[in-house]
Amino acid sequence: MTEPARVTHAGGSAPTAVEAWALPELFRQVFVGSTAGIAIFDAHGALVGANPALEAMLSPADLATLFSGTPLAGDEVKVQRQFTDAEGDQRWTTVALSAVRDAEGRPHWHVAVVEDTTEQRVLQDYLRHQSLHDVLTGLPNRQSFLPKLEQVLSRPGSITLCYLDVDSVAIVNDGLGYEAGDELLKVVARRLTEVVAGENATVARLGGDEFVVLIEDSPSTPGISALAEAIEAALVAPVRLGGHGVGVSAGMGFVRTSARGSDAMALLRQAHSTLRRAESGGKGQWGIYDEGQDARDRTRLSLLATMPGALQNGEIALDYVPVDRDGDQVAVAARLRWHEAEYGPVSHGECLRFADELGLGGPLAEWVLEEACGFAAAERLPVLVQLSAGQSRDPDLTAPVAEALRSSGLPPERLWLSLSARALGEDLDAVEDNLTALGDMGVRRLLHDVTFALPELSAVERHGLHGVEPCVPPREALAHKALTAVLPLVRSSGALVVSDGRLPEADLVVRS
Repeated sequence: MTEPARVTHAGGSAPTAVEAWALPELFRQVFVGSTAGIAIFDAHGALVGANPALEAMLSPADLATLFSGTPLAGDEVKVQRQFTDAEGDQRWTTVALSAVRDAEGRPHWHVAVVEDTTEQRVLQDYLRHQSLHDVLTGLPNRQSFLPKLEQVLSRPGSITLCYLDVDSVAIVNDGLGYEAGDELLKVVARRLTEVVAGENATVARLGGDEFVVLIEDSPSTPGISALAEAIEAALVAPVRLGGHGVGVSAGMGFVRTSARGSDAMALLRQAHSTLRRAESGGKGQWGIYDEGQDARDRTRLSLLATMPGALQNGEIALDYVPVDRDGDQVAVAARLRWHEAEYGPVSHGECLRFADELGLGGPLAEWVLEEACGFAAAERLPVLVQLSAGQSRDPDLTAPVAEALRSSGLPPERLWLSLSARALGEDLDAVEDNLTALGDMGVRRLLHDVTFALPELSAVERHGLHGVEPCVPPREALAHKALTAVLPLVRSSGALVVSDGRLPEADLVVRS
């Protein structure tokens, strides 16, 4: 320890605060035993004394710069300072430097209290790293990636953004265990990083099985198709998990842009929507952002997002349009009507498809059947109700039908229930069961969106259907000839041909 000088106040008056510390009988034990580093400097900044804790903390060279390197403005200051210990490691400290003035107000002593904050700093850095990086793969996470994307978008030049969704992670988790799934994700992270090692690139994991690759394009950056092939080639090699070779593939959505100042979240959304569109074609597919298609997708997704609220708020209603035969009205058709504030009218068919996508097919069918049967009972007319594909194959379909007939008092034969022919290709047995059960109830059954495929023609004859509504008539001559030829066969089974007016040969016309 550097021995402090003894200071005795002139004239024998009471000691000042700094002079008091030099009195061994009162303060030496505190000075020597303190775990915080303490240094005393004279009025000119010359070191007078340092306690053992400070000598263990700082090298003589750092002690020499402790006062000069800590700017003092006024009587006290508290700063963070970084030093290097004897092993060459960085040491972080908090230095509190105070001036003690004499009776005339002049600086007499300077006291520095030094606290080693290296562990706290390391912990803070660790926690910060953890908050900005994925724990499993060590890659940047969403919180870290978005500021990086914003930073890149503020610089000139083009960028390429790829949004990836790794296939079959859920299958690996369920089949081989979550440890195997975690190992698969780590392998994917490593392979993606290796693919773009020669680029100015950032690979991040946004969560689950979703990754992004951001490349600041250079003259040597490959085209998107070449980049997609390189990623596919890197991922395709089987990964050994629990003694099993697991194949890896990923869906990818690419956006390449030179738009400076673009919104980072909007760009990420574009890449993600491109990925989802690519995945609609199957696993392992990739696509390039298309502005026109994206606008159409956004419209559909916006309508999907708002449809539950529109149903709840009564914004979706039922219209009843005449169904004519030979110019005379023989029934009414229930048609969903939704005029969305931003996008305008949404068709009956779109409402049915959206309901299926949202899982609202069952509740929607119950409401439509209840309203339609009540209207038909009051008007004493049959009512034609179209069902979506999901509703048509619902194994519980007969329950809401029976309840609607019971509560309305409508005779079963006045309910003309049209099932979706598309559902036949999705779950033939379920649709056949519904057709049989509805027939047993006395309900008249029809099929719409009919293409006259063999299973459809078989269902028409086997169930003695009341009618069929073909898809929009094709423009091509050959297809139209085939349609014209098949209609007499349908009629020979006793079924009527239904149309919205675009098929002149129709027996029943639904007037909009």
